[in-house]
Amino acid sequence: MRIIHRSYHSSFFAAVLVAALLLAPLKAKDLSFREPQAAAIPLRTFKITDFGAVGDGAAMNTKAFRAAIEACAKAGGGRVIVPAGTFLTGPFELASRMALVVEKGAVIQATDKFADFGLPDPLPAVQSEIDAFRKQLRPFISGVKLEDVAIIGEGIIDGAGANWWAMSDKAAERATQLVKLPKAGEPGEPAKPGEPPPAVQKPLYVPRPHLIVLRDCARVQIKGVTLRNSPMFHFVPHHCREVLVENVTIFSPADAPNTDGIDPANSREVLIRRCTIDTGDDNIALKGGGVGGEPTENVTVTDCKFLHGHGVSIGSETEAGVRNFLVQHCTFENTGTALRIKSDRTRGGSIENVTYRDITMKNVEAVITISLFYDDKKAAARPELKAVTEATPKVRGIHFLNITCEGTTKKAGEIAGLPESPAADITLENVRITGAAGPFTQQDVKNLRFLNVDVQTVTPTTETKPAP
Repeated sequence: MRIIHRSYHSSFFAAVLVAALLLAPLKAKDLSFREPQAAAIPLRTFKITDFGAVGDGAAMNTKAFRAAIEACAKAGGGRVIVPAGTFLTGPFELASRMALVVEKGAVIQATDKFADFGLPDPLPAVQSEIDAFRKQLRPFISGVKLEDVAIIGEGIIDGAGANWWAMSDKAAERATQLVKLPKAGEPGEPAKPGEPPPAVQKPLYVPRPHLIVLRDCARVQIKGVTLRNSPMFHFVPHHCREVLVENVTIFSPADAPNTDGIDPANSREVLIRRCTIDTGDDNIALKGGGVGGEPTENVTVTDCKFLHGHGVSIGSETEAGVRNFLVQHCTFENTGTALRIKSDRTRGGSIENVTYRDITMKNVEAVITISLFYDDKKAAARPELKAVTEATPKVRGIHFLNITCEGTTKKAGEIAGLPESPAADITLENVRITGAAGPFTQQDVKNLRFLNVDVQTVTPTTETKPAP
Protein backbone atom coordinates (compact mmCIF):
# COMPACT_ATOMS: atom_id res chain seq x y z
CA MET A 1 0.00 0.00 0.00
CA ARG A 2 1.30 3.44 -0.90
CA ILE A 3 -0.26 6.65 0.36
CA ILE A 4 1.33 9.96 -0.51
CA HIS A 5 0.28 13.13 1.29
CA ARG A 6 2.51 16.09 1.81
CA SER A 7 0.09 17.52 4.33
CA TYR A 8 -0.88 14.32 6.16
CA HIS A 9 0.03 13.33 9.72
CA SER A 10 2.40 10.37 9.85
CA SER A 11 0.48 8.82 12.75
CA PHE A 12 -2.54 8.41 10.49
CA PHE A 13 -0.49 6.60 7.85
CA ALA A 14 0.92 4.28 10.47
CA ALA A 15 -2.52 3.41 11.79
CA VAL A 16 -3.84 2.74 8.31
CA LEU A 17 -0.80 0.63 7.41
CA VAL A 18 -1.12 -1.49 10.55
CA ALA A 19 -4.82 -2.01 9.86
CA ALA A 20 -4.08 -3.05 6.31
CA LEU A 21 -1.34 -5.48 7.30
CA LEU A 22 -2.75 -7.04 10.44
CA LEU A 23 -6.46 -7.26 9.76
CA ALA A 24 -7.98 -9.59 7.21
CA PRO A 25 -10.13 -7.75 4.70
CA LEU A 26 -13.88 -7.87 5.20
CA LYS A 27 -15.80 -9.63 2.51
CA ALA A 28 -18.71 -7.66 1.12
CA LYS A 29 -21.99 -9.45 0.86
CA ASP A 30 -22.34 -10.47 -2.75
CA LEU A 31 -24.47 -7.93 -4.59
CA SER A 32 -25.71 -8.77 -8.04
CA PHE A 33 -28.63 -7.15 -9.77
CA ARG A 34 -31.55 -8.84 -11.44
CA GLU A 35 -33.91 -7.49 -14.04
CA PRO A 36 -37.00 -5.94 -12.45
CA GLN A 37 -40.19 -7.53 -13.64
CA ALA A 38 -41.25 -5.82 -16.86
CA ALA A 39 -44.34 -3.66 -17.13
CA ALA A 40 -47.05 -5.45 -19.12
CA ILE A 41 -48.62 -2.93 -21.51
CA PRO A 42 -51.34 -3.77 -24.07
CA LEU A 43 -50.56 -2.86 -27.69
CA ARG A 44 -53.62 -0.69 -28.38
CA THR A 45 -52.76 2.96 -29.02
CA PHE A 46 -54.28 6.36 -28.24
CA LYS A 47 -52.75 9.32 -30.08
CA ILE A 48 -53.16 12.59 -28.19
CA THR A 49 -53.79 14.51 -31.42
CA ASP A 50 -56.95 12.41 -31.85
CA PHE A 51 -58.16 13.99 -28.62
CA GLY A 52 -57.58 17.56 -29.71
CA ALA A 53 -53.90 18.08 -28.81
CA VAL A 54 -51.99 20.65 -30.88
CA GLY A 55 -48.18 20.56 -30.87
CA ASP A 56 -47.50 24.18 -31.70
CA GLY A 57 -45.94 25.13 -28.36
CA ALA A 58 -48.75 27.61 -27.66
CA ALA A 59 -52.05 25.73 -27.35
CA MET A 60 -52.82 24.33 -23.90
CA ASN A 61 -53.24 20.55 -24.10
CA THR A 62 -54.04 19.50 -20.54
CA LYS A 63 -57.57 18.37 -21.42
CA ALA A 64 -56.31 16.38 -24.40
CA PHE A 65 -53.70 14.53 -22.30
CA ARG A 66 -56.25 13.72 -19.63
CA ALA A 67 -58.84 12.59 -22.18
CA ALA A 68 -56.41 10.29 -23.96
CA ILE A 69 -55.24 8.74 -20.68
CA GLU A 70 -58.83 8.30 -19.49
CA ALA A 71 -59.75 6.52 -22.72
CA CYS A 72 -56.69 4.29 -22.37
CA ALA A 73 -57.60 3.37 -18.81
CA LYS A 74 -61.24 2.60 -19.70
CA ALA A 75 -60.07 0.30 -22.48
CA GLY A 76 -57.90 -1.68 -20.05
CA GLY A 77 -54.62 -0.02 -20.85
CA GLY A 78 -52.43 0.70 -23.84
CA ARG A 79 -50.02 3.25 -25.28
CA VAL A 80 -50.71 6.97 -25.23
CA ILE A 81 -48.72 8.37 -28.15
CA VAL A 82 -47.21 11.86 -28.17
CA PRO A 83 -46.03 12.56 -31.74
CA ALA A 84 -43.46 15.10 -32.89
CA GLY A 85 -44.26 18.65 -31.83
CA THR A 86 -44.20 20.74 -28.67
CA PHE A 87 -47.25 20.06 -26.52
CA LEU A 88 -47.81 22.61 -23.75
CA THR A 89 -49.72 21.18 -20.81
CA GLY A 90 -50.44 21.41 -17.12
CA PRO A 91 -50.11 18.46 -14.71
CA PHE A 92 -51.69 15.12 -15.53
CA GLU A 93 -51.87 11.63 -14.02
CA LEU A 94 -50.96 8.28 -15.55
CA ALA A 95 -52.96 5.04 -15.35
CA SER A 96 -52.27 1.35 -14.80
CA ARG A 97 -51.19 -0.83 -17.76
CA MET A 98 -50.28 2.32 -19.64
CA ALA A 99 -47.18 3.53 -21.48
CA LEU A 100 -46.73 7.22 -22.20
CA VAL A 101 -44.81 7.09 -25.50
CA VAL A 102 -42.91 10.31 -26.23
CA GLU A 103 -41.82 9.91 -29.82
CA LYS A 104 -38.67 11.36 -31.36
CA GLY A 105 -39.16 15.08 -31.95
CA ALA A 106 -41.88 15.33 -29.31
CA VAL A 107 -41.65 17.67 -26.33
CA ILE A 108 -44.12 17.50 -23.45
CA GLN A 109 -43.71 21.06 -22.22
CA ALA A 110 -44.88 22.03 -18.74
CA THR A 111 -46.61 25.36 -18.36
CA ASP A 112 -44.65 27.81 -16.23
CA LYS A 113 -47.73 29.20 -14.44
CA PHE A 114 -47.63 28.52 -10.70
CA ALA A 115 -51.43 28.40 -10.52
CA ASP A 116 -51.56 25.37 -12.83
CA PHE A 117 -49.70 23.39 -10.16
CA GLY A 118 -51.88 24.37 -7.20
CA LEU A 119 -50.56 27.73 -5.99
CA PRO A 120 -52.94 30.72 -5.78
CA ASP A 121 -52.90 33.52 -8.33
CA PRO A 122 -51.99 36.10 -7.24
CA LEU A 123 -49.58 34.80 -4.63
CA PRO A 124 -50.22 35.87 -1.05
CA ALA A 125 -47.99 38.62 0.30
CA VAL A 126 -47.11 36.62 3.43
CA GLN A 127 -44.74 33.63 3.38
CA SER A 128 -46.77 31.53 5.82
CA GLU A 129 -49.83 31.85 3.58
CA ILE A 130 -47.81 30.66 0.57
CA ASP A 131 -46.45 27.73 2.61
CA ALA A 132 -50.02 26.67 3.44
CA PHE A 133 -50.44 25.58 -0.19
CA ARG A 134 -47.43 23.24 -0.11
CA LYS A 135 -49.54 20.09 0.25
CA GLN A 136 -51.74 21.13 -2.66
CA LEU A 137 -48.77 21.29 -5.03
CA ARG A 138 -49.04 18.74 -7.86
CA PRO A 139 -46.18 17.02 -9.71
CA PHE A 140 -46.12 17.57 -13.44
CA ILE A 141 -46.66 13.86 -14.17
CA SER A 142 -47.85 11.55 -11.39
CA GLY A 143 -49.45 8.24 -10.52
CA VAL A 144 -50.63 6.58 -7.32
CA LYS A 145 -51.16 2.85 -6.68
CA LEU A 146 -50.58 1.91 -10.29
CA GLU A 147 -49.38 -1.34 -11.81
CA ASP A 148 -47.50 -1.71 -15.08
CA VAL A 149 -46.75 1.89 -15.95
CA ALA A 150 -44.11 3.19 -18.34
CA ILE A 151 -42.73 6.38 -19.89
CA ILE A 152 -40.77 5.50 -23.01
CA GLY A 153 -39.55 6.94 -26.30
CA GLU A 154 -36.91 9.29 -27.66
CA GLY A 155 -38.64 12.58 -26.88
CA ILE A 156 -38.33 15.19 -24.13
CA ILE A 157 -40.27 16.04 -21.00
CA ASP A 158 -39.48 19.64 -19.96
CA GLY A 159 -40.47 21.00 -16.55
CA ALA A 160 -40.07 24.74 -17.38
CA GLY A 161 -38.15 25.19 -14.15
CA ALA A 162 -36.63 28.66 -14.68
CA ASN A 163 -39.48 30.66 -13.08
CA TRP A 164 -39.58 28.26 -10.15
CA TRP A 165 -35.82 28.45 -9.58
CA ALA A 166 -35.98 32.26 -9.61
CA MET A 167 -38.52 32.18 -6.77
CA SER A 168 -37.04 29.26 -4.83
CA ASP A 169 -35.97 29.33 -1.20
CA LYS A 170 -32.38 29.07 -2.41
CA ALA A 171 -32.76 32.19 -4.57
CA ALA A 172 -34.29 34.03 -1.62
CA GLU A 173 -31.35 33.02 0.58
CA ARG A 174 -28.86 34.24 -2.03
CA ALA A 175 -30.65 37.56 -2.36
CA THR A 176 -30.60 38.00 1.41
CA GLN A 177 -26.88 37.27 1.58
CA LEU A 178 -26.13 39.78 -1.17
CA VAL A 179 -27.92 42.54 0.76
CA LYS A 180 -25.93 41.65 3.88
CA LEU A 181 -22.54 42.03 2.15
CA PRO A 182 -20.38 44.92 3.40
CA LYS A 183 -21.18 48.20 1.72
CA ALA A 184 -18.64 49.63 -0.67
CA GLY A 185 -17.21 53.06 0.05
CA GLU A 186 -16.95 56.00 -2.27
CA PRO A 187 -14.94 55.50 -5.47
CA GLY A 188 -11.36 54.92 -4.49
CA GLU A 189 -12.28 53.85 -0.94
CA PRO A 190 -12.13 50.26 0.31
CA ALA A 191 -15.24 48.34 1.33
CA LYS A 192 -16.40 48.80 4.90
CA PRO A 193 -16.46 45.34 6.49
CA GLY A 194 -16.84 46.76 9.99
CA GLU A 195 -20.28 48.20 9.35
CA PRO A 196 -23.16 46.17 10.82
CA PRO A 197 -25.27 44.44 8.19
CA PRO A 198 -28.63 46.07 7.53
CA ALA A 199 -31.84 44.45 8.67
CA VAL A 200 -33.02 42.33 5.76
CA GLN A 201 -36.40 40.77 5.10
CA LYS A 202 -36.07 37.53 3.18
CA PRO A 203 -37.84 37.70 -0.19
CA LEU A 204 -40.94 35.60 -0.71
CA TYR A 205 -40.40 32.16 -2.21
CA VAL A 206 -42.60 29.33 -3.43
CA PRO A 207 -42.62 25.57 -2.87
CA ARG A 208 -41.72 23.72 -6.06
CA PRO A 209 -43.20 20.65 -7.75
CA HIS A 210 -41.28 17.60 -8.92
CA LEU A 211 -41.34 16.55 -12.57
CA ILE A 212 -42.45 12.89 -12.22
CA VAL A 213 -43.63 11.25 -8.99
CA LEU A 214 -44.98 7.71 -8.78
CA ARG A 215 -46.24 6.48 -5.40
CA ASP A 216 -47.05 2.93 -4.32
CA CYS A 217 -46.59 1.61 -7.85
CA ALA A 218 -45.37 -1.76 -9.12
CA ARG A 219 -43.55 -2.61 -12.34
CA VAL A 220 -42.39 0.83 -13.43
CA GLN A 221 -40.29 1.54 -16.52
CA ILE A 222 -38.69 4.80 -17.69
CA LYS A 223 -36.77 4.27 -20.92
CA GLY A 224 -35.08 6.37 -23.57
CA VAL A 225 -36.60 9.75 -22.80
CA THR A 226 -34.90 13.00 -21.82
CA LEU A 227 -36.07 14.70 -18.62
CA ARG A 228 -35.00 18.31 -18.23
CA ASN A 229 -35.47 21.53 -16.31
CA SER A 230 -37.58 20.21 -13.46
CA PRO A 231 -38.57 22.82 -10.87
CA MET A 232 -37.21 20.38 -8.27
CA PHE A 233 -36.50 16.60 -8.38
CA HIS A 234 -36.84 14.99 -11.83
CA PHE A 235 -38.02 11.45 -11.04
CA VAL A 236 -39.17 10.14 -7.66
CA PRO A 237 -40.38 6.54 -7.33
CA HIS A 238 -41.82 6.55 -3.80
CA HIS A 239 -42.82 3.27 -2.13
CA CYS A 240 -42.44 1.54 -5.49
CA ARG A 241 -41.16 -1.90 -6.43
CA GLU A 242 -39.76 -3.40 -9.61
CA VAL A 243 -38.46 -0.15 -11.12
CA LEU A 244 -36.33 -0.01 -14.27
CA VAL A 245 -34.76 3.26 -15.49
CA GLU A 246 -32.56 2.86 -18.56
CA ASN A 247 -31.04 4.92 -21.34
CA VAL A 248 -32.47 8.09 -19.84
CA THR A 249 -30.85 11.53 -20.06
CA ILE A 250 -31.55 14.03 -17.28
CA PHE A 251 -30.44 17.65 -17.51
CA SER A 252 -30.78 20.91 -15.60
CA PRO A 253 -28.31 23.79 -15.28
CA ALA A 254 -25.54 23.23 -12.75
CA ASP A 255 -26.87 26.10 -10.60
CA ALA A 256 -30.53 25.02 -10.72
CA PRO A 257 -31.38 24.40 -7.03
CA ASN A 258 -32.48 20.98 -5.74
CA THR A 259 -32.86 19.52 -9.22
CA ASP A 260 -32.01 15.94 -8.25
CA GLY A 261 -31.98 13.41 -11.08
CA ILE A 262 -33.45 10.16 -9.71
CA ASP A 263 -34.49 9.78 -6.06
CA PRO A 264 -35.78 6.30 -5.15
CA ALA A 265 -37.54 6.65 -1.80
CA ASN A 266 -38.63 3.70 0.34
CA SER A 267 -38.49 1.59 -2.81
CA ARG A 268 -37.06 -1.81 -3.65
CA GLU A 269 -35.87 -3.83 -6.62
CA VAL A 270 -34.65 -0.79 -8.56
CA LEU A 271 -32.27 -0.94 -11.54
CA ILE A 272 -30.83 2.26 -13.06
CA ARG A 273 -28.57 1.68 -16.05
CA ARG A 274 -26.98 3.46 -19.00
CA CYS A 275 -28.22 6.88 -17.93
CA THR A 276 -26.54 10.28 -18.32
CA ILE A 277 -27.34 12.71 -15.51
CA ASP A 278 -26.20 16.34 -15.41
CA THR A 279 -28.03 18.39 -12.77
CA GLY A 280 -27.84 21.04 -10.07
CA ASP A 281 -28.05 18.68 -7.10
CA ASP A 282 -27.81 14.94 -6.37
CA ASN A 283 -27.49 12.99 -9.61
CA ILE A 284 -29.05 10.07 -7.76
CA ALA A 285 -30.15 10.03 -4.11
CA LEU A 286 -31.49 7.01 -2.25
CA LYS A 287 -33.85 8.13 0.48
CA GLY A 288 -35.05 5.98 3.34
CA GLY A 289 -37.43 8.35 5.12
CA GLY A 290 -39.58 7.34 8.04
CA VAL A 291 -42.93 7.33 6.26
CA GLY A 292 -44.23 3.77 6.28
CA GLY A 293 -41.06 2.40 7.81
CA GLU A 294 -39.99 0.63 4.61
CA PRO A 295 -36.28 0.73 3.74
CA THR A 296 -34.91 1.48 0.33
CA GLU A 297 -33.25 -1.77 -0.66
CA ASN A 298 -31.93 -3.88 -3.51
CA VAL A 299 -30.94 -0.99 -5.76
CA THR A 300 -28.35 -1.14 -8.56
CA VAL A 301 -26.85 1.73 -10.56
CA THR A 302 -24.70 0.52 -13.45
CA ASP A 303 -23.01 1.87 -16.58
CA CYS A 304 -24.08 5.47 -15.96
CA LYS A 305 -22.38 8.78 -16.74
CA PHE A 306 -22.55 11.58 -14.16
CA LEU A 307 -21.59 15.16 -14.95
CA HIS A 308 -22.49 18.27 -12.92
CA GLY A 309 -24.35 17.50 -9.73
CA HIS A 310 -23.74 16.27 -6.21
CA GLY A 311 -22.99 12.69 -7.17
CA VAL A 312 -24.60 9.43 -6.11
CA SER A 313 -25.88 9.87 -2.58
CA ILE A 314 -27.56 8.00 0.22
CA GLY A 315 -29.65 10.22 2.46
CA SER A 316 -30.08 12.51 4.09
CA GLU A 317 -33.41 10.87 4.92
CA THR A 318 -32.35 7.56 6.50
CA GLU A 319 -34.87 6.79 9.27
CA ALA A 320 -36.22 3.64 7.60
CA GLY A 321 -32.81 2.57 6.34
CA VAL A 322 -30.99 1.92 3.08
CA ARG A 323 -29.41 -1.45 2.35
CA ASN A 324 -28.14 -3.65 -0.45
CA PHE A 325 -26.99 -0.90 -2.82
CA LEU A 326 -24.60 -1.52 -5.70
CA VAL A 327 -22.96 1.15 -7.89
CA GLN A 328 -20.70 -0.15 -10.64
CA HIS A 329 -19.12 0.65 -14.02
CA CYS A 330 -19.90 4.37 -13.78
CA THR A 331 -18.00 7.55 -14.66
CA PHE A 332 -18.01 10.93 -12.90
CA GLU A 333 -16.68 14.19 -14.36
CA ASN A 334 -16.98 17.72 -12.96
CA THR A 335 -19.23 16.33 -10.25
CA GLY A 336 -19.37 17.48 -6.62
CA THR A 337 -18.72 14.70 -4.11
CA ALA A 338 -18.99 11.60 -6.28
CA LEU A 339 -19.93 8.94 -3.71
CA ARG A 340 -21.72 10.28 -0.68
CA ILE A 341 -23.48 8.98 2.43
CA LYS A 342 -25.16 11.66 4.54
CA SER A 343 -27.19 11.45 7.71
CA ASP A 344 -27.39 13.08 11.13
CA ARG A 345 -28.05 12.39 14.80
CA THR A 346 -31.73 13.29 14.29
CA ARG A 347 -32.32 11.00 11.29
CA GLY A 348 -31.63 7.46 12.54
CA GLY A 349 -31.80 4.28 10.51
CA SER A 350 -29.17 1.86 9.24
CA ILE A 351 -27.16 2.19 6.05
CA GLU A 352 -25.58 -1.15 5.34
CA ASN A 353 -24.22 -3.49 2.70
CA VAL A 354 -23.23 -0.90 0.09
CA THR A 355 -20.66 -1.55 -2.65
CA TYR A 356 -19.10 0.87 -5.13
CA ARG A 357 -16.86 -0.82 -7.70
CA ASP A 358 -15.15 -0.28 -11.05
CA ILE A 359 -15.62 3.49 -11.12
CA THR A 360 -13.58 6.24 -12.80
CA MET A 361 -13.65 9.95 -11.97
CA LYS A 362 -12.14 13.19 -13.17
CA ASN A 363 -12.17 16.65 -11.63
CA VAL A 364 -14.65 16.00 -8.83
CA GLU A 365 -14.82 17.91 -5.54
CA ALA A 366 -14.23 14.76 -3.48
CA VAL A 367 -14.22 11.06 -4.23
CA ILE A 368 -15.86 9.73 -1.08
CA THR A 369 -17.78 11.36 1.75
CA ILE A 370 -19.42 9.57 4.65
CA SER A 371 -20.73 12.13 7.12
CA LEU A 372 -23.12 11.74 10.04
CA PHE A 373 -23.06 15.50 10.68
CA TYR A 374 -25.24 16.56 7.77
CA ASP A 375 -27.43 18.97 9.76
CA ASP A 376 -24.64 20.26 12.01
CA LYS A 377 -21.41 20.32 10.06
CA LYS A 378 -19.67 22.56 12.60
CA ALA A 379 -20.08 19.83 15.23
CA ALA A 380 -17.84 17.55 13.18
CA ALA A 381 -14.87 19.78 14.05
CA ARG A 382 -15.37 19.12 17.78
CA PRO A 383 -17.28 15.84 18.03
CA GLU A 384 -18.83 15.08 21.42
CA LEU A 385 -20.01 11.73 22.71
CA LYS A 386 -23.79 11.62 23.11
CA ALA A 387 -26.30 8.98 24.14
CA VAL A 388 -27.43 6.45 21.56
CA THR A 389 -31.14 6.80 20.77
CA GLU A 390 -33.57 5.62 18.12
CA ALA A 391 -32.53 8.68 16.14
CA THR A 392 -28.85 7.62 16.04
CA PRO A 393 -27.86 6.57 12.51
CA LYS A 394 -25.69 3.52 11.84
CA VAL A 395 -23.36 3.04 8.87
CA ARG A 396 -21.71 -0.33 8.35
CA GLY A 397 -20.46 -2.63 5.64
CA ILE A 398 -19.46 -0.06 3.02
CA HIS A 399 -16.98 -1.15 0.32
CA PHE A 400 -15.11 0.89 -2.31
CA LEU A 401 -13.37 -1.32 -4.88
CA ASN A 402 -11.38 -0.50 -8.02
CA ILE A 403 -11.85 3.26 -8.06
CA THR A 404 -9.64 5.77 -9.84
CA CYS A 405 -9.81 9.55 -9.84
CA GLU A 406 -7.77 12.22 -11.62
CA GLY A 407 -8.04 15.47 -9.69
CA THR A 408 -10.22 16.66 -6.84
CA THR A 409 -10.96 20.33 -6.23
CA LYS A 410 -11.53 20.08 -2.45
CA LYS A 411 -10.15 16.89 -0.94
CA ALA A 412 -9.63 13.21 -1.60
CA GLY A 413 -12.43 12.29 0.76
CA GLU A 414 -13.60 11.98 4.34
CA ILE A 415 -15.27 9.59 6.72
CA ALA A 416 -16.88 11.18 9.78
CA GLY A 417 -18.83 8.83 12.01
CA LEU A 418 -20.25 9.73 15.41
CA PRO A 419 -18.36 9.09 18.66
CA GLU A 420 -21.35 7.06 19.88
CA SER A 421 -21.92 5.42 16.47
CA PRO A 422 -18.71 5.05 14.49
CA ALA A 423 -18.90 4.19 10.82
CA ALA A 424 -18.02 0.50 10.86
CA ASP A 425 -16.49 -2.08 8.55
CA ILE A 426 -15.40 0.26 5.78
CA THR A 427 -13.07 -1.06 3.06
CA LEU A 428 -11.15 0.83 0.39
CA GLU A 429 -9.42 -1.59 -1.99
CA ASN A 430 -7.57 -0.77 -5.20
CA VAL A 431 -8.32 2.93 -4.92
CA ARG A 432 -6.08 5.46 -6.68
CA ILE A 433 -6.62 9.22 -6.33
CA THR A 434 -4.17 11.63 -7.96
CA GLY A 435 -4.05 15.41 -7.97
CA ALA A 436 -6.17 15.74 -4.83
CA ALA A 437 -6.50 19.28 -3.49
CA GLY A 438 -6.69 17.96 0.07
CA PRO A 439 -6.05 14.72 1.97
CA PHE A 440 -8.36 11.86 2.90
CA THR A 441 -9.51 12.40 6.50
CA GLN A 442 -11.26 10.10 8.92
CA GLN A 443 -12.69 10.21 12.44
CA ASP A 444 -14.80 7.85 14.50
CA VAL A 445 -14.40 4.84 12.23
CA LYS A 446 -14.21 1.21 13.36
CA ASN A 447 -12.59 -1.50 11.24
CA LEU A 448 -11.37 0.75 8.46
CA ARG A 449 -9.36 -1.20 5.88
CA PHE A 450 -7.09 0.39 3.26
CA LEU A 451 -5.81 -2.21 0.78
CA ASN A 452 -3.67 -1.03 -2.14
CA VAL A 453 -4.74 2.59 -1.73
CA ASP A 454 -2.76 5.41 -3.35
CA VAL A 455 -3.79 8.99 -2.53
CA GLN A 456 -1.60 11.76 -3.93
CA THR A 457 -2.20 15.37 -2.97
CA VAL A 458 -0.89 18.40 -4.81
CA THR A 459 1.14 21.08 -3.09
CA PRO A 460 -0.46 24.52 -3.45
CA THR A 461 1.73 26.87 -5.44
CA THR A 462 2.55 30.31 -4.03
CA GLU A 463 3.06 33.20 -6.36
CA THR A 464 6.41 34.91 -5.95
CA LYS A 465 6.17 38.67 -6.23
CA PRO A 466 9.09 40.50 -7.82
CA ALA A 467 11.19 42.67 -5.52
CA PRO A 468 10.26 46.38 -5.62
